Amino acid sequence: MIIWFLLVAGIILAITGYTIYRSAEVYLIQKFQHQQMLLAQTTASLIDGDSHRKFHSKDAMKTAAYERYNNALMKTMEMDHFASFIYTVNIPAKANQLKYGLIPDIRDDSAQQQDRLYTAGMTLTPSDGFNQLVNSFYKGNRPAATQLLSDANHAQKYISLAIIRDKRQKPAGVVVIEISNRQIVALKGNLLESMLVTISLLFISLLVASIFFARKITSPFEQLTDAIERLIKNDFNFNLSLSGFGGYTHLAKQFNLMLLKLQVSRNELVSTNKAYSRFVPHQVLKLISPNGIKSTSLGDCIEKEMTILFCDIRGFTRLSESMPPHESFRFINRYLQIMVPVINKNGGTIDKYMGDGIMALFPNSADQALDAATGMMSALAKYNKKLAANNLPIVEIGLGLHSGKMMLGTVGTSSRMDVTVISDTVNAAARIEALTKTFKTPILISEQLRLRLDRFDKQNLRFIATCAVQGKSQPMTIYEVFSQDPISIRNEKLSNQNGMIRGWEFYKNGETDKAVMQYQRLMEKSPMDKSLLALIEAVQKGRL
Repeated sequence: MIIWFLLVAGIILAITGYTIYRSAEVYLIQKFQHQQMLLAQTTASLIDGDSHRKFHSKDAMKTAAYERYNNALMKTMEMDHFASFIYTVNIPAKANQLKYGLIPDIRDDSAQQQDRLYTAGMTLTPSDGFNQLVNSFYKGNRPAATQLLSDANHAQKYISLAIIRDKRQKPAGVVVIEISNRQIVALKGNLLESMLVTISLLFISLLVASIFFARKITSPFEQLTDAIERLIKNDFNFNLSLSGFGGYTHLAKQFNLMLLKLQVSRNELVSTNKAYSRFVPHQVLKLISPNGIKSTSLGDCIEKEMTILFCDIRGFTRLSESMPPHESFRFINRYLQIMVPVINKNGGTIDKYMGDGIMALFPNSADQALDAATGMMSALAKYNKKLAANNLPIVEIGLGLHSGKMMLGTVGTSSRMDVTVISDTVNAAARIEALTKTFKTPILISEQLRLRLDRFDKQNLRFIATCAVQGKSQPMTIYEVFSQDPISIRNEKLSNQNGMIRGWEFYKNGETDKAVMQYQRLMEKSPMDKSLLALIEAVQKGRL
């Protein structure tokens, strides 16, 4: 901005300076010519024209009249430092040709100068141009004039002429003041030098002033630019200082007011986003749209093999009937605050809450899903101790887990979307969770999940049965997870494993009585094994 301003100002200053210089030059020359003309006229008025006619011999130059004449020319020479040569031309009364008159006595003792003292009577033959100039002036009957004359060598000089008059006011001679053009050139040079110095000083002053005022003007905008860059970087915790804005203080105040409103709006937006984010399954959305929620659109979906976990509270309807409605919500939220962190810790994400139920997805490994299930049982055991200490009913849950391929995507409308899982795997996991009620066991998993386990100790799994599952055309093999049981019960369940397999084989072969007898023998050894009693009932009713 400063460079452009100086460039334009420099051009304007140069044009203006040149115009002023040309005008000053014309004025200076005109004034100089006028002054030289007046000087010649003044000099002519000091000379006695009657005496001037008599200055034609050396004897005449020794008179008092010549002394007065000589003093007049000497004063002119002293007054006019521009003059190169001053002399007078004598005009004989009866002659048509001008003759040299007199050169003033310059009081120089040198022989060269003495030779020039007396020139009276010499024919005037310096140049035809000079003759024509003097003749034209003389015949024009003008009192004085200044003319530019070029000699044979094209050298230029200014000639100032004035008429010397006698007592009758008749022309008696001509005063001639010669000024070399070099003097005029030097005068112009001095004028140009002065003009350049003046313009330079003006330009420097303009430069300093422009920088000063430019800083005054641009500094506020530079501060605004820096402030905008900070806003772009999401930095809202600052204010513009009013002291650096000068005449733009109102602009700074308005910007600070806008910044304050942005801070309030941003804080509200952040708070709102945080509030909304609690209702959005971010981890599930990342599976669908790795580039973020903004790129998610209706119908986006992926196929992925995952493990799904269903969890449900046993007898929640009975529990909730004994509580006021608001207390039911408090109970559920306290329960979820214990369960959900365990799921998240083991790489799971909540797909949805279903009243007292939880549906969670484990996209990474089946081991994480099973670790989460056993961790939830451990966390619940600690929570139940607190409930029992306060004489409150304890909570029992059932967990069903299944692995398989499923479609994960967005459903709904463009104005209201939701993320869901659509797969037979989901239905199967839900049915397995329901079987935990049938077989009186907290955790059941499918054969498909068991086959995908890498780290989990499979000795803590027990075959329950291969049974029909609602909504499935093929029966599913399910296993009980009993790693959370006491060691004694775990040992009993391990020792009963082969007998349970034989009992299921009897049932599979249509030998229901043998199957019941096999399960009964196992119950005699482990009367606390509720799963055996459930199997006997299922076999007798033919529901496996």
